[in-house]
Amino acid sequence: MVVEGWGVERFGEVNRVEVRSGSEASSVEAFERWEAHVSAAYVPLAVSPMPNGLFRGHIEHARYGDMDLTVVGSTPQLIHRTGRLIARTEDEFLLASIPLSGSARLRQDDRVADVRPGGIVFYDTTRPYEWEFGEDWEQVVLQVPLSKLRERYGVIDADVPTATHFSSESAPGVVAQFFRGVAGLRRNDPGGAALLAEPGMDLLAAAVVAASGGVPRDQSADALNRQRVLSFMRDNCADPDLGVDRIAEGCRMSRRTLYRVFAEFEGGPGAVLRRMRIERSCELLRTAPQLPLSAVAKASGFLTERSFYRSFRTEMGTTPGSFRTLP
Repeated sequence: MVVEGWGVERFGEVNRVEVRSGSEASSVEAFERWEAHVSAAYVPLAVSPMPNGLFRGHIEHARYGDMDLTVVGSTPQLIHRTGRLIARTEDEFLLASIPLSGSARLRQDDRVADVRPGGIVFYDTTRPYEWEFGEDWEQVVLQVPLSKLRERYGVIDADVPTATHFSSESAPGVVAQFFRGVAGLRRNDPGGAALLAEPGMDLLAAAVVAASGGVPRDQSADALNRQRVLSFMRDNCADPDLGVDRIAEGCRMSRRTLYRVFAEFEGGPGAVLRRMRIERSCELLRTAPQLPLSAVAKASGFLTERSFYRSFRTEMGTTPGSFRTLP
């Protein structure tokens, strides 16, 4: 069975493809379709199934400027990027995989990385690589043109440490946590995910530069600062006294610097904070139906129920009460 979702995309629009073997398609037929979808989503690839009976796989794709973000997963398989396939394509990309579940092994440039949830690994489509997935798995995959990394951030291809696993405690790993959050958010709030993903290219470039041991350019340094501020805001957004001044103070930077690192966000840090509070209120409205709206407003960081109602309707296009009744 194949569920199609590919087409002409708007910024941040999420398209989903599912492939499953079963009564409508044999495992061989399903896998052929899967290989075609994987190659269309990334670059031409050779995909081989591992003996496991029924096959299933899915790809959720969205584009944010020059960066593609996908969530991909399936039953066990092998994926090869061969020299012959490389010769057939002119596009050059850097990919970053952020495992959500399942362990895997990546081989490239005479290196081998055992990849597991909680980290990030980079690989280059201009050179052969191999993925070995011995169990069910799911990853967030980021894909950016190598030309953009060279032109904007001075990244030299040879300096990128491919097939090297960076843990969650490393600078690239901290960036990976951000993109895991964006991928999870877009299922319930694609608009919020698109807002946070706007400066994603800068943030990924910062991770690449940090991984290679280089000194970030201004854009990459701002991206790392932005990630630090976003983490602080998420941890404290339920505090109704949190505002721009408190954010700047908590992150040990001036208001001017704070606004500069959020220059790519429409509305600046204040708009991002409001969006975070709306996201928190949506979660409470879904999971705690017994809470009165006044309690939801307070727990989400709004000073008054009136300001909560107004902000919620502006962001979500409906009232909190109506949102709560949605299936």
